[in-house]
Amino acid sequence: MKYFRITISTLLLLGGTALKAQAVPGSQETDSLFNNVLINGQSMGIPGISVAIGKGDSIYWSGTIGYADLEAKTPIALDSKFGIGSITKTFVAVTALQLAEEGKLDLEKVPSDYLDTTMLPNIANLDQAPIRTLLNHQSGIPTFEFDQAWIRQGRGASVRPEHLWGKAEALDYIDGQAALFAPGEAYEYSNTNYTLLGLIIEKITGNELHEEIRNRILKPLALNNTFLESFENVPGGYVANYHYATPDYLKVAGHSPYFPWANPYLIDTSRSNLSTEWAAGGMVSSSEDLVKWAQALNTGDFLDKAVLEHYFTYHPPRDGANPNFQYAQGIYRIYPYYRGHAVLGHSGGVLGFSAMMFWIEDTDIVIVSLVNVGNMHSGLKRPPSNLFYQSILIPAVFEHFGIDKK
Repeated sequence: MKYFRITISTLLLLGGTALKAQAVPGSQETDSLFNNVLINGQSMGIPGISVAIGKGDSIYWSGTIGYADLEAKTPIALDSKFGIGSITKTFVAVTALQLAEEGKLDLEKVPSDYLDTTMLPNIANLDQAPIRTLLNHQSGIPTFEFDQAWIRQGRGASVRPEHLWGKAEALDYIDGQAALFAPGEAYEYSNTNYTLLGLIIEKITGNELHEEIRNRILKPLALNNTFLESFENVPGGYVANYHYATPDYLKVAGHSPYFPWANPYLIDTSRSNLSTEWAAGGMVSSSEDLVKWAQALNTGDFLDKAVLEHYFTYHPPRDGANPNFQYAQGIYRIYPYYRGHAVLGHSGGVLGFSAMMFWIEDTDIVIVSLVNVGNMHSGLKRPPSNLFYQSILIPAVFEHFGIDKK
């Protein structure tokens, strides 16, 4: 049962009239609380926000505020699609673990056991890192994401909107780089790990990555607003997007002539595409779809028991394990997060988008927030999208559901 859903226009902030809330009787308190949450979020300068909260197997509440396009003044809709960045990894990890359970993928083998290394650049640890360590970022394989040239060409001054990146193209930027550490020795988040996983999935199945994800996950769960952008058609497209053009961003990434200024601190990055991210972060989705996905992961009803157990098993690195942050196979746990409670899920950040998808441990409550503004390479210590989720939305959810301090 869906309890209720609302949409608020930014006219509310300008003294106009908001779209009428659609609610079941007795929901006024909830309506008021989360209306204020959205208003607070937009008052922080976030162009558009889509929030969905799940309880049990239902969408308990969902709402939006702001614009899908600042120039056209198009409001965010409940089914609007946003870039979800590294939340993409949760889909890729489950696909890989399903293949492992089917006996098609051996997690103790290394990438070079499956991939033709003559077709790839010189990548450190490619013949040493078990595939399990790709899933949990303990491979020691360097990431292309922070290579200066890749940043400028993938997210900055040298972006070419008409260029669709090849699936392995980003790997050229780590050609010849030294390994960060021996596999399993430490933890270091690396987009390269999931690019390699995407290539491995395609190699052993003979299918496109998006086909495997769609057939294994999206279709069975009816996630009808979720797509791997640039590699499959996205009906209706996705929202316009923006990025914080801070001095740090302009210094590191540079200002593309294809990204006009939306206001004194935002550039419009809508002409870019997400092919730069592919298996590491190239999917788009809606907030309600991500609630359904998180619910499927939380309850485990969707996955075989063996897959589920492996997915959530944490293998601490041999050196430098962080007891408050544990990255399993495509999912992480943060403890404590709020009021002494842990959360599980994933966040995502790419050019023009920021996303949060977490559930409160030992509860059936899922909280998803999608915004059409990015903060990668901005140097912002607490960007508004993070501040909104952690300091406004999460406390409101705890208050509403009466979740006490541990």
